[in-house]
Amino acid sequence: MSTSPLDYSSDTSDPPYPSHSQPPRFNRYTRPLISYVRNEWQLPNSQYAQLPTANDSSSPPTSQYLQMILSIITAPRFRRYVIVYLSLVLGCLLSWEYFLAPRMEEHAELAKALDPDVGELVGGWFGTNALPRLEGVVLLGGLDGAGFLGFGGMKEKNKGRRLVLVGDVHGCSSELEHLLNEVTFAPTTDHLIFTGDLINKGPDSTGVVDLARKYGASCVRGNHEDRVLVLRRDMIEADTLTDTSADEFLDGQSTEQAKRDRALARKLSNDQAEWLDACPVILDLGPLPNMGRLAVVHGGLVPGVELEKQDPFSVMNMLSIDLETHLPSSERGEGIKWPKLFNKHQSVTYSNLKSTSAEVARAQTTTVVYGHDSKTSLNIKTYTKGIDTGCVKGGKLTALVIDEQGEQSLVQVRCNNYLEKQKQ
Repeated sequence: MSTSPLDYSSDTSDPPYPSHSQPPRFNRYTRPLISYVRNEWQLPNSQYAQLPTANDSSSPPTSQYLQMILSIITAPRFRRYVIVYLSLVLGCLLSWEYFLAPRMEEHAELAKALDPDVGELVGGWFGTNALPRLEGVVLLGGLDGAGFLGFGGMKEKNKGRRLVLVGDVHGCSSELEHLLNEVTFAPTTDHLIFTGDLINKGPDSTGVVDLARKYGASCVRGNHEDRVLVLRRDMIEADTLTDTSADEFLDGQSTEQAKRDRALARKLSNDQAEWLDACPVILDLGPLPNMGRLAVVHGGLVPGVELEKQDPFSVMNMLSIDLETHLPSSERGEGIKWPKLFNKHQSVTYSNLKSTSAEVARAQTTTVVYGHDSKTSLNIKTYTKGIDTGCVKGGKLTALVIDEQGEQSLVQVRCNNYLEKQKQ
């Protein structure tokens, strides 16, 4: 930036100063100061003097357009806009690739998996024909003996009552007592229900069973109860429940898990074992407000199959399910996680009946509370409630509390890592 010579004039209208000194002279500019400022590009010798202007007819139109495009591209604001828009486009592409597209694909697969025509193509879905049984195992039970018959019925009768459903305890008795204190458990108005795997792995399996019996709790048979109870029955038949002399021949062929199972089978009293043996694989709680029919299992349920026709082994052990055949699996990755297919099935059922009445439609659906899947941990969906949060390995012990209106709340307490302590 430079300045041009300043024009000024003398101000002779001021009064004269005394003659003994030369009076100072004040200059007054004839134009505003801004008029004397010159930008560098306006000077004749400036480096910008040779740039073509819009009125410069000597430059070809192509060159003018090129200069205009270059000036736009080199502008800082343009670069900022480019960065912003590229970020938005990249974000949209990533969202589509890793979120929207997989969800839409999964939705289409679930809808196809529930198409009856697909079931016919694969020779029928699992559970529609066979009626599997396990000897000495109660498949289906209810709350009749617990005095909670008709929990979701008469409001006055059920006023103040709650169902307290607890995830996999695995012998963590101190954490269970802490959890019951946190939910302010009242034996006179609350009913305690376990989703299986009360025993094994943790330090005090028999203490958990005693606490459950003390409060008149209900339970379902988990895979750990099933394994220990079957082993105990075999040990009784082989007369090795009290006789340990044959153990030395088994230790070399037995895993640490099998050793713990045998030790627990011996530690359980007859009364404790009988109480566990009476736990059904499926606990049908009947209709509850805003939840439809409520069922409690340890592993899961195959959608579309009546409770009476469910495979008991699968109910105790399932983690995934095949989309075509609906064959459940105790392994991960063998199809899709069963809660996804179950929720989709119940959602379709509700949508098909909603036109009549939303309340009637909800009553025709089934909600399942389950445990077993500590890796997924807490997994609360509309029609499935997974509450195994890995207490025995240092996670949390979770209770799902349901009042007489069907309102649900979660209560959790932290647990010690007993598996880590066993390794030490």
